[in-house]
Amino acid sequence: MTRTVGLLLFVAAAPLQSTATAQQTSPYVAAQRAESLRLAGRPWHAAETLLAAAAREPRLNATFVVEGAKAELYARRYDRARSLLVGQPWLEDYADGAALAVLAEAEGRLGLATQAAAHYAAARARVRGSRAALLAVREGLAWEAAGARDSAAAAYGAARAAGLPAIDAWVRLRQARVTRDTAVAFRLLADLPAPAAREAASARAQALLSAGDSVAALEALAQAGRSLDLARLALAHGDSSRARDALYGLMARAPETDDAAAAVGVALAALPPRTPPERVALARAMKGHGGAADARLEVERALRQGDSSAATLVLAGELFTTAGRYRDAERAYRSAAADPVLGALAIYRRARVLVRLGDAGASEALSGFAQSFPSDTAAPTALYMLGDMLGDRGDWAGAARWFGELIARYPADLRASLARFRLAAQALRDGLRDSAAALFRAEVVAGGPQRTTARFWLGKLTLLAGDTAGARATWLALVREDSIGYYGLRARREVDLPPLRIAAAPLPGPSPAVATWFGRVDTLLLAGLDTAAQAEVRAVLARAAQQDIDALLAWGDGLAARGFGPAAVRLGWQAALKSPNDSRVLRIIFPWPNRRAVEAEAAEFGVDPLLLVAIVRQESVFDAQALSPAGARGLAQLLPGTAALTARGLDVTFYPEWITVPDLNLHLGAAHLQELLQRFGGRVDAAAAAYNAGAAPVKRWLERPGADDPDEFIELIPYQETRGYVRAVLRNRELYHALYVAPTN
Repeated sequence: MTRTVGLLLFVAAAPLQSTATAQQTSPYVAAQRAESLRLAGRPWHAAETLLAAAAREPRLNATFVVEGAKAELYARRYDRARSLLVGQPWLEDYADGAALAVLAEAEGRLGLATQAAAHYAAARARVRGSRAALLAVREGLAWEAAGARDSAAAAYGAARAAGLPAIDAWVRLRQARVTRDTAVAFRLLADLPAPAAREAASARAQALLSAGDSVAALEALAQAGRSLDLARLALAHGDSSRARDALYGLMARAPETDDAAAAVGVALAALPPRTPPERVALARAMKGHGGAADARLEVERALRQGDSSAATLVLAGELFTTAGRYRDAERAYRSAAADPVLGALAIYRRARVLVRLGDAGASEALSGFAQSFPSDTAAPTALYMLGDMLGDRGDWAGAARWFGELIARYPADLRASLARFRLAAQALRDGLRDSAAALFRAEVVAGGPQRTTARFWLGKLTLLAGDTAGARATWLALVREDSIGYYGLRARREVDLPPLRIAAAPLPGPSPAVATWFGRVDTLLLAGLDTAAQAEVRAVLARAAQQDIDALLAWGDGLAARGFGPAAVRLGWQAALKSPNDSRVLRIIFPWPNRRAVEAEAAEFGVDPLLLVAIVRQESVFDAQALSPAGARGLAQLLPGTAALTARGLDVTFYPEWITVPDLNLHLGAAHLQELLQRFGGRVDAAAAAYNAGAAPVKRWLERPGADDPDEFIELIPYQETRGYVRAVLRNRELYHALYVAPTN
């Protein structure tokens, strides 16, 4: 959505008043300021600027009103954008339909498809060439949404006649979907190039539907594997049995997909679950898309209806655990423990729940699992949890027993690595430096996942022993061999080397072929064909291994600038495989596409912009629409509750649907980061840990012995994800400094 609206207003662009006649007016200055903010990636700030100016100015000219509506559109406040324009006497005469196009976009976003289509048509009538063609595509999309297929087909035909050669295949696809004459539709679908060709089967089915042949359309959708479309069509034609099978089959088969998420809404609205398998399928789809509470209710209903299968019980245990209902989770897992397939998983998860409950049987449950299922991938974790639990109780003799068994049985496992570090930390607290050093050396010898960490700590122990030269030699070797890793960068500071500076050569410009491809993607976005643009991006990712380094870099750079951050970074890693020592690759793996917005938000709250961008890179990889399994949204990955609470503290008007507006999300994220930094006395390591895991556990971790040492605090974070997150954020901050901050004399 961000990409679409951002590019749409190229179509709806209208010149501001001339500087000579308008510069003296306060609204004009506000409009110029708002445009500057928008271009800096701050659409919410732009809308707020214009809103404040409008409140001060009793008489607003047309230009200011249109600019205000555009700003509201960028900020996803569609109702406000529409209310500014509806009924204006100059609406149809303003700047070749520019105001009409803005109104149409707002109406489309509000679900007013018929009104949107009419206003797009009116805007199209006032322009020629490519602008008319782009507006015609948008008009066609609106007519489709309104169910007016003949009007949609005519609009797409007009778009092709006006000329959009870069995206003609995709427009043909849309036109074929709504054309009643199947012979014409099938001709439109002939010889489509990839990746549009992949959609031809579904479009063929839609064409059959447009022609009134619903039976053939249903069969075509089934052959194309379009379960969601099949269900909707079957539902529209009264075949609820086939629709039900398609919907619940999709949710059971692929619960994590976007189609499954959409199927949840269709099912709840028209075909609510009746049987236990349907309730479980619905629950799995809900769980994968941020609906854990609703998923739990459906699973409980399935259990009450008599579903006692191990798969359902394990799912119930997982959902009960998420809700903090540990006794219910324990009972569910215990009931599933005898199952020959899922029994081991149930036994292990029950043991973990007992640990959370502080149950006296937790130790026996964990040790019994490790002994009974030594080849299970969870066995090392069970042994680690035993040692960890005893260590937290101060029983280091007991902890050493289980940690020792873990290290002996699974020497290269990550949990063995963590066990070595827990034992080494305790040895240091007991003054047993030689024992700690032996554990760190064992990690290096085993080739463990934390061998670079171990080498860093060996340097610290060497320094404590008074061997300054030896410590320096250890750290310098680490700097050379792990130059951009967390511990290589950390060792760099210990030996007083200057901050890392990566003087990357300029990124290559796109070749003619790549430039043509970007032209196609940009045109698709301008036309409102976002899913087609995403299909083009997926096609590039699929053939990345066959591209040369310059093409990968050019693609990555361009995709990051257009909001496709995750795709850009994937191409960067592909480029790294081809040219691991090319410093330009790091610019793609660590892009900064919204730098001005990040720096502005950081400055407003007095936080380090490098820390803020490091968090954004780790949280969302610059994807404004990112959604985590826990429900966190946007660039800074804020939970809706956190966003609402932070907004309230700032006296900022906030609605949940605004959470992914890029600069509003960054605004709230920067404020949240500032609050965490203040809470933890400016400690960046603790604030980063709290950003990931919450403030409450970090407060507990800081009370542990040795937590005053940032190195030890990080190593002893008990959550593996959070420990890696903190290291990654601190590494990111150093790399962004190395890549983007010019050296000073």
